[in-house]
Amino acid sequence: MLQIDLQRIILVYVMEGIFVIYFSLIAFQILRRKRQRLNIVLSAFFISISIANILNMIYAIISEKTTVLILNFLTNFLLCFGPVFIFMVNMIILESTLIFSVKRQNRFILIYGIIAFIGMLIIFVFFDGVNFDRGYPAWKPIFFWYVVIISTSFAVLPFFYTALKIYFSFETKTLKKKWSYYFLGSLGAISIGYMAFINNLLNNPTFRLILSIYGISIIIWGYLMYYGIGFKLKP
Repeated sequence: MLQIDLQRIILVYVMEGIFVIYFSLIAFQILRRKRQRLNIVLSAFFISISIANILNMIYAIISEKTTVLILNFLTNFLLCFGPVFIFMVNMIILESTLIFSVKRQNRFILIYGIIAFIGMLIIFVFFDGVNFDRGYPAWKPIFFWYVVIISTSFAVLPFFYTALKIYFSFETKTLKKKWSYYFLGSLGAISIGYMAFINNLLNNPTFRLILSIYGISIIIWGYLMYYGIGFKLKP
């Protein structure tokens, strides 16, 4: 039990602490550079993931079941919600700010958020999607698969598709190289997200340790994302 508790401490307060500090700094740097629409949407990804990890760090030291479950639900939702913003970044670059209007952007974000939130809430409340047997939340398969399917279908796969279209639309090697950095960084960040989902399902000490170690790589992935589009992209 001590080993499991130690691993949870490493995962929650070391790895996720790094997430929060690093992603917050990246969001700040992006917004400080220029508060144009592309930067605001990109920073929303880092902010969403940061808030999710902060909530997780808060409820990790709380024992009251109802409070823990509420904060856990909000954490899960924000982790699922975050990737939609990097897909929106792609759409802004691919179609330009004139064609891909703010109205279309916000409508998609809102629809995705509603589908994710209501679906997760229904499973959470009516299908007992998260158990509390060991004193902390763990996902059941029905909750895991809903989160994976909804985030993959509405955010991750569309991100991959549009990212490849953007890459092949660039005519210079410099732009392609820069975009490759951003794409690789996004893949790395997304892989950590999926590993976190699996960890919530398995609730396994060994996998939790693997996630704790691999999660430190977010320093690399976050930097690649920031460096990759640290300029105005024009195909």
